[in-house]
Amino acid sequence: MNGLNEFMWKSSLDWRSLIAAAEAVIARWNTITKFETKTDQREHIWTVRHSSNALPFLVLNGDSLRGSVPRIGNPMPFLLLIGICHQKPGAVELTFANGQKIDPARFDPADLTSLLPHATHAAHRKLAELAVQAAAPASGLAP
Repeated sequence: MNGLNEFMWKSSLDWRSLIAAAEAVIARWNTITKFETKTDQREHIWTVRHSSNALPFLVLNGDSLRGSVPRIGNPMPFLLLIGICHQKPGAVELTFANGQKIDPARFDPADLTSLLPHATHAAHRKLAELAVQAAAPASGLAP
C-alpha cells in the first residue's frame, strides 16, 4: 500500500480554463446539495467548500496547478478532480503518490468505496455519478 494512500494531480491547463471546468462540475453538484466557490482574481486562487463546512476541500492556485489529495478521509477533492477530467478530458493528470497513473475514464461509481474508503454516504455516490457525466453539449452553434 506504500504510495497508494494519496493522489497526486497536475494540470497543463491555464488557471481560468481549469476553474471553468471545476465550476461546471460544481454546477451539476449544486443540483443536489449546495457548494460554494470563491475566486480571487488578483491572487489567482479558487476555493470550493460544501455549504455546511467553513473550510474548503480543494484550493486551485494559479501559481502551482498541482497538488495532492488524500485517499483516506474526505472523498470530495478526488471526486471533483475526476469530474474535471470528465468535463475536459486531459485537463488533469492523476496518479497515486507512488507514480502509478490513474485513468479517469475508467472510474466507475460502483467501485467508489474500494478507491475512496470514506465515500460511504449515498450523497457521495450521487456526486460521483454527476462527476462522470459527460460535459453538456454546446447549443446554438450548429449550422
